[in-house]
Amino acid sequence: MTAAVVDGAGHRAEVVDLARHAPPVIALMGMSMGGLVGLTTAGRMADAYDHPPHLSAVYASMEPGEDTGVHWIGDCRAYGWDGTELTLWSTDQTMGEWLAWNGGKTIEMIPLDVAETQGNWARLGLAQATELTCRQLQIPQEVPLVLLVSDGVSDHVPDMAAVIREHEDDPQALADALVAAAQEDGDGYRDDATVVVLLRDDM
Repeated sequence: MTAAVVDGAGHRAEVVDLARHAPPVIALMGMSMGGLVGLTTAGRMADAYDHPPHLSAVYASMEPGEDTGVHWIGDCRAYGWDGTELTLWSTDQTMGEWLAWNGGKTIEMIPLDVAETQGNWARLGLAQATELTCRQLQIPQEVPLVLLVSDGVSDHVPDMAAVIREHEDDPQALADALVAAAQEDGDGYRDDATVVVLLRDDM
């Protein structure tokens, strides 16, 4: 079982078009050749446009008896639900995350309160997808529920865990409920919300 979620920056025609075509390419190439190939192949599609669109993407492969493989670029996220706790497994590739890492852990480059204001600025997207820029990890197979989400969910759903508890046995109902739970921010903005829920049936 494989799946992919993408999230475009803006609503230009090129962004909408690539967002329509990229997920099946990522999922099908990932199924046959792995998530890295899926992301890099979809990334090359961005070159077909006069102004290459910016899309973040996350891919997962869940197979019986194996850990769940996750590949991503940008700020789409992968979460795991073990039945009691929601864990964010991926790390956003945003300017805020980069500044926080450099300023907070390696060098005194910039105050963390400044870095935290830059979380909506994705540093990388599919157009830059290579074996050096894509990230990957394994979610242990003991985690039965994996969620792939756009930042319209992670940033705009106040209590994801509460929604998951209510619908954890029904992946489609859970995806629908998370999208419905996305709220406007203080400025009246509600980002596009996309969710794919993967549930193991081999537990």
